[in-house]
Amino acid sequence: MKRRTYNNVLKAVRLIQKKGYEKKESLEMAIKIFDEMELLNNGMSIEWRINQIVDKETWKREAELYKS
Repeated sequence: MKRRTYNNVLKAVRLIQKKGYEKKESLEMAIKIFDEMELLNNGMSIEWRINQIVDKETWKREAELYKS
């Protein structure tokens, strides 16, 4: 089981913030990731899942492309 401890969540938030997301967004994303990983129980690490997140600028550009 992936333990969602305060320090682990803070570490995840910092990793997500490095990708350009605001603190509130990062916190929401981190909590979702911990919940997802616990449900999946696939043996992958939280860091692996966070690495799958694109940086915010890329996300914005791709979102604009799909609006058209």
